[in-house]
Amino acid sequence: MNEPVTQRVGRLTPQVFDCSFLEDEVKYVHDGSPLLDEDAVMLRVYRFRSRDTLVETLVLPVRVVDSVSGVVRLGSAPLVVPEFYGLSNAIDGSVLDIRAAPELVCSVRLMTGDIIVPALGQLVREEDAMQRKGRETAALCPGNRPCLHSTREVRFLKTSCQDFLSSGLKYQHLQPPSPEIDYIPLRVELRQRGSRALLHSESVWLPVLIHGALPNQPPAASFMTSLILEVDQFILTPVTTATLDATDAETPREELVFNVTVPPAAGYITHLDDHAKPVSSFTWRDLHGMKVAYQPPSSSQSQRSNYQVEFQAIDGSYMTSPPISVHISIRAAETNAPRVSWNMGLDLLEGQSRPITWEELQIVDNDNINAVYLVAVDGPLHGRLTVRGTPKITNCLKTYRH
Repeated sequence: MNEPVTQRVGRLTPQVFDCSFLEDEVKYVHDGSPLLDEDAVMLRVYRFRSRDTLVETLVLPVRVVDSVSGVVRLGSAPLVVPEFYGLSNAIDGSVLDIRAAPELVCSVRLMTGDIIVPALGQLVREEDAMQRKGRETAALCPGNRPCLHSTREVRFLKTSCQDFLSSGLKYQHLQPPSPEIDYIPLRVELRQRGSRALLHSESVWLPVLIHGALPNQPPAASFMTSLILEVDQFILTPVTTATLDATDAETPREELVFNVTVPPAAGYITHLDDHAKPVSSFTWRDLHGMKVAYQPPSSSQSQRSNYQVEFQAIDGSYMTSPPISVHISIRAAETNAPRVSWNMGLDLLEGQSRPITWEELQIVDNDNINAVYLVAVDGPLHGRLTVRGTPKITNCLKTYRH
């Protein structure tokens, strides 16, 4: 779920399911976005054996095709905003064609939640003179510009299809300069009149054309970043916006996504919510919050080593930036103290036990690895640590030998 380049225009449900899932138990639901004709779902499959756990990550590709249901279609007339801060024509049968049998209950609702469209304006309902009477001040548009239209924002909407197409709803533009197109996300549902059972559900993003706007431009790397990451050997090091950053003229920086197009030759980019596993993408918010890091390789080196990783920034319309190369320089450690070079954690079910092996935990020491001892300074919260079947909490565990 922390891979933002997957499940971009839809969602797989449920998030966790058994490998022997039933028919119709696991579904991918498209949210109606016309911006991408393909998507991907990243799955992690666990096989829990008696003494170890096998983990495999796979990517399930999704191909999006046009709907053939015939229930919802775009009409002959587009929804158009003639100027910045302007109002569009009304949403009616000429803009959106909804075909439903008369014996069924047809409803339309405005999709909300994680969906950040419309991104440049809002769905509104115009108010007449009687409704405006008695107001002391007029509402202000962004940038302290007075609104030229007396409108009321429609944030939540669920109504019948007939009322939706006859209520005079319009789109109001609010954020110039902006791209030339925006969308209103809607969901149309058909139900049985008696039992209210859901027979058909379809999502549609109603396009809004904005006259005078320019085509969307791709993001670009920020010129203020160093594009160099200095790393100490074996030390998990956060990647900050001082090293990697991007800007976009239309998409707020908080909504940008970074994709790892060329991973480093050694080590990996990870998310600190699960630092034992590499990630192929992350959000700008996580980058700014110092939740993205580079895990150096576990091999000890006597001199500085250099690697390169390539990123691309993705904006809200899924346009990508030119490649952004970050150089990683790993300093050789100058110490004889023992160090943890690898810490991958354990995956197990409740009630299971797992041996801690070289694959999960690695210690290095320059002068005398046979004299290294591991000491448990605190006990686990939800289990217990044992050595050869004997519980150990704060005592010396064992001499570390490989």
